[in-house]
Amino acid sequence: MTLSLFALIPLLIYLGFFIFIVYVVVTILKLMRQKNEYLKEIRDELRINNSVN
Repeated sequence: MTLSLFALIPLLIYLGFFIFIVYVVVTILKLMRQKNEYLKEIRDELRINNSVN
């Protein structure tokens, strides 16, 4: 019984590592999307300022 529990430990480690990688990728994608929104706002402001001048 104890040997079967020890056999699950590597599986749990790999599962945890996979979940961590997915979390990091999702977080990076959210940050990139937010950065793109900021850049779009800056672009729009510059277009408005250039059209006024």
